[in-house]
Amino acid sequence: MVCTIFPPQVLLIDQYTLLFIRLSWPGRGFKTFIMSLPFDRIIMYGVMIPETIAVVVGGLRLRHLQAPLRYLWILVLFGFLTDLLSRLLILLKMGNLFLIVLYIPVEFGLLAAMYRHELHDSRTAKIIPFLTAGFAGYAFFEILTGKLQGFNREERFVEGFLILFFVLEYLYRVLRKLNIFHLEYAPMFWLSAGLIIYFPCDIIVFTFSEYIFSSYSTHFNLQLWDVHAVLTMLLYTFYTLTLWIPQRN
Repeated sequence: MVCTIFPPQVLLIDQYTLLFIRLSWPGRGFKTFIMSLPFDRIIMYGVMIPETIAVVVGGLRLRHLQAPLRYLWILVLFGFLTDLLSRLLILLKMGNLFLIVLYIPVEFGLLAAMYRHELHDSRTAKIIPFLTAGFAGYAFFEILTGKLQGFNREERFVEGFLILFFVLEYLYRVLRKLNIFHLEYAPMFWLSAGLIIYFPCDIIVFTFSEYIFSSYSTHFNLQLWDVHAVLTMLLYTFYTLTLWIPQRN
């Protein structure tokens, strides 16, 4: 796998995960494993660090989180478990690209639920349930038709476009109403900042990765996913800030 939030890290079944298992037995060292990894694999495994931190922080503050932020903790927990499952499938030498079809509707539904709460008196909030149902229905159709073995660029593009629309509408309302005096204590502001950085880049990666792979080189394609992995780490850092910061006006 090369990235996390969606796991196209799932793309690769590589020897480094298997090497880690062999080096974990008594008499062998974790340091040996790390030293044997190329830089791109270090980034790949490093994605698990901000994921784990976000899950722990959200779990510690779960009782203090308002309803919308609990959706975010469910999302980071689901992303973390999905990543673990994808790595398990790698160890079993099984394909794991099907996870994207399951992950995207869940990610979209939970993020959309958060912005529906924030945009509760807008027209956008009224159509969010229908959009979420549409994503879930499409994913179910993909499962029924067996289209689970590749990237679904169209679905990812639509998801990214809609999430960015929600984010921009939220930021516009904040700037128009000026009812938040300390943005640094507004969790949704930090979430929106992370999403507005991540999703434009994510759309580009998903849209052009197959073209780059077929037209240029595998190495260049992997470098593109390395950048995506770094962006994923940044996104989970914003998720952690969103879960950690106590909300104030």
